[in-house]
Amino acid sequence: MPRGPSFVLACSPGGQFAYNPIIASGKNSCVLHYVENNQVCRDGDVLLMDVGAGYANYNSDLTRTIPVNGKFSPRQRQVYDAVLRVLRGASKAAKPGKLPKDWQKEAEALMQEELLQLGLLKPSEVKKQKPGEPSVVKKYFMHGVGHPLGLDVHDVAHTTEPIQQGWVLTVEPAIYVPEEDVAVRLENNIIVREGGNVDLMESIPIEADEIEALMRRRK
Repeated sequence: MPRGPSFVLACSPGGQFAYNPIIASGKNSCVLHYVENNQVCRDGDVLLMDVGAGYANYNSDLTRTIPVNGKFSPRQRQVYDAVLRVLRGASKAAKPGKLPKDWQKEAEALMQEELLQLGLLKPSEVKKQKPGEPSVVKKYFMHGVGHPLGLDVHDVAHTTEPIQQGWVLTVEPAIYVPEEDVAVRLENNIIVREGGNVDLMESIPIEADEIEALMRRRK
């Protein structure tokens, strides 16, 4: 991966990891908070890296998923692109005045469509959902789409109240497919603004083609 802002901060004087890094490949990528970080990364696996920097009392939260051998398989690429589309949609959907729970529902609706396209959910499963029951989406995306960020990685905020302008949020959709030993999570940090949010990590490569090109150059 390139030496983007989070990498530089972690290596700068006074910088440190914002939290224990999660470095998980293969089946371990499906473990939400895998911190053993001691297994061999094998050809054909994806490598999920959740690594953020802390600096000057503030924290970041970044996740990227890359192919160990430098090339996503067709199926891995399908899952990757689906997660990236949800990240972009959810990043735009976080708006001042919106309740976090409604933001979550919108992200899950986006994810539901992607999971249907991937064949991970069936239309019959979706139709059987009842109001008030856990979404079928949670089988493959079981956590929140994001959280407040700042002095702590999971910063203090009144998340039962509407999102406010100036909030810094993580946006971290994911798809975990244990039966395929593959998971993709992507995460950027945004500042919520009237008229359009600011992506604090827009300069860090995230497109699958960018990732593969960078890995070819590194070889």
